[in-house]
Amino acid sequence: MKGDPRFKTWFSGTVVLFIVAGVIGFVWLPSMQPGGTVDLWATICRAVGLPIGPAQASMRAGAQSASDVAWTTATRALMARGNAAHGAALATACNNCHGASGVSSDAAFPNLAGQSVDAIYKQLEDYRSGKRNTEVMGVFVSPLSPQDVLDLAAHFASLPNPFGASAPGPASSAAIARNLVEVGSPMRGIASCATCHGPMGLVPGAPELRGQQRAYLEQEMQAFKSGARRNDISEQMRNVARQLTGEEIATLAAYYAGFTGPIPR
Repeated sequence: MKGDPRFKTWFSGTVVLFIVAGVIGFVWLPSMQPGGTVDLWATICRAVGLPIGPAQASMRAGAQSASDVAWTTATRALMARGNAAHGAALATACNNCHGASGVSSDAAFPNLAGQSVDAIYKQLEDYRSGKRNTEVMGVFVSPLSPQDVLDLAAHFASLPNPFGASAPGPASSAAIARNLVEVGSPMRGIASCATCHGPMGLVPGAPELRGQQRAYLEQEMQAFKSGARRNDISEQMRNVARQLTGEEIATLAAYYAGFTGPIPR
């Protein structure tokens, strides 16, 4: 069969098609995206819905780390050493914005009740180090010691999360949101929300999104999209948000904000 000229033609044609497809998929199409740069490994990761690795993220950010928090074994062990009672005393300064029960009455401020210790700890540390915009939070976090940060995180994590049951919304919007949450859009480089924020998976420091303030969620996704917020360690959120349309961001924010009560038992 190898001596058959038709086999040679078929084999050569297949090789050429693979090469052309690779050039189009990994060089030409990426070069047409905003910025026009080609990063082969990052492109492959996005094509299958995965974030780029920490090393690539650091290189893309000019070797400047997105956060001083590193999820080492020591850091993970530290999360169990917070004093929730002391954190509750410190939290009196937080209650005006975030609510005494950790649920904010102002859509501009996030709910903190029931967030994991590591999620709150990371954000407070990022505010302290200036990795996240300190315009509002800076005055509150600058006097805190590392132990204070840990104690505050332990306090808010100890508060019951009142959100879990979804409220009905427009069927078309809910379907779009659920698809992005559960499946993502691999061909557009969008990983599913659930792989980091649960319930399908949980990345250290990733916050719970159910029941979060709609305006706050939309604001933060837009900040990731524009690059105004850059404290996602491996650039996961920026990679995803850049691919989302404004309508999809609003739909996702509405979907997560629609979780309004406890999970039915």
